[in-house]
Amino acid sequence: MLKEAKTAYPFECCGILVGSNGSEKEVCEIYPVENKNKVRAEDRYEIDSKTFDKIDREATKKKLKIIGLYHSHPDHPAAPSAFDKECACVWTEYSYIIISVRNGKEEELKSWCFDSEKQTLEEEKLKINRRKFIIGVSLIAFSFIFYFCIPLIFFLPLSLKVKAGSASISYFFSWGLTGIGIYFACKEGYEYLKQVVLKGFF
Repeated sequence: MLKEAKTAYPFECCGILVGSNGSEKEVCEIYPVENKNKVRAEDRYEIDSKTFDKIDREATKKKLKIIGLYHSHPDHPAAPSAFDKECACVWTEYSYIIISVRNGKEEELKSWCFDSEKQTLEEEKLKINRRKFIIGVSLIAFSFIFYFCIPLIFFLPLSLKVKAGSASISYFFSWGLTGIGIYFACKEGYEYLKQVVLKGFF
């Protein structure tokens, strides 16, 4: 979403959030879509109804649903505009994520949801689930521990042939585990590193 918001600047980007809506909303997939409003693209967004319906059908096949929309605010705060509030009054069940972009760089990201009692948009908490990143890092850490324990095989009361075979299999297993860990953590880890660590240096 942040990438789309920066790429679209100084115009608004928009997209659809697909996920589950249980006790807590959980976004599983993000679909960037074209902003059909070409007349006022700097402060308005419009999602094509056919695109919306297509994504809705695809989500249903996966036993998911559309749970929200996102769009950017070029050179404005991540707070709902009058137009955003009008949209929310129609689609009251959705979450609305707004990304503030100033001078081509994202400034803040907030999520809003319609409060039926107050009849207005209220900010809701956002939590980024880094499950894959945690699993990946755990597998990598375990593989390294396992790797450095392999030499202990040669202290076991086994024949040299069995020790060598066991060590070879263990080395392959260790590197395989590392590869799986990198697969899980790589993309999510890169984005996390870029946003949290590298952002302070650039």
